[in-house]
Amino acid sequence: MYIRQAVIILVVAVLAAPAVFAAAEYDSLPATSCDSVLVDSTWYMLPTQWCGWKLDSADVVDGITLVRLPDSLTYEEYRIYVTRETREAFVKMAAAAAKDSVKLITDSGFRSPGFQMRIIKRRLKEGQKPTRVLREVAPPGYSQHHTGRALDLVPSEARFAHTKIYEWLQQHAAEFGFEQSYPDDSDSPFPWESWHWMYVAK
Repeated sequence: MYIRQAVIILVVAVLAAPAVFAAAEYDSLPATSCDSVLVDSTWYMLPTQWCGWKLDSADVVDGITLVRLPDSLTYEEYRIYVTRETREAFVKMAAAAAKDSVKLITDSGFRSPGFQMRIIKRRLKEGQKPTRVLREVAPPGYSQHHTGRALDLVPSEARFAHTKIYEWLQQHAAEFGFEQSYPDDSDSPFPWESWHWMYVAK
């Protein structure tokens, strides 16, 4: 009798749990997944592209330790913060680019895990399918922007690959310690982001 009561209590507890798993949204995904993410009481499986890419906690910086980029290098004077080393390198790179009549402007730097979650929630609220959102938006804990060393340059969209800015970066970014995180590579599990660059020299 006690066993039956325990089973009933367990079933009721599971049914009453606030978080549910949205498996139905993932018919087009591989059956295996390395992790899941909780969004507004619903668990979503992550696409396998994220397997092995979760940041070490030591790489996720505290926003308090960051410094602000000069307004002249940010889109519409956004308040963008990065590590001190990243700021110094980007300022030098922007000055060198300016001598070649290339203007480097960024519209995104450090983003906290909480900010990353807000991006996901916004896109889901707009009606985008979770499969698309979680392929295109790094889940909290997976975004290079958490490191304070990643920058999105303007225009932060596909047409960036056809700009003089991109051409200049391909030739000179490495000189200042920057590299393209998600290149046009058929072997990469990530979509090509020609506008996303990360400071890798320490």
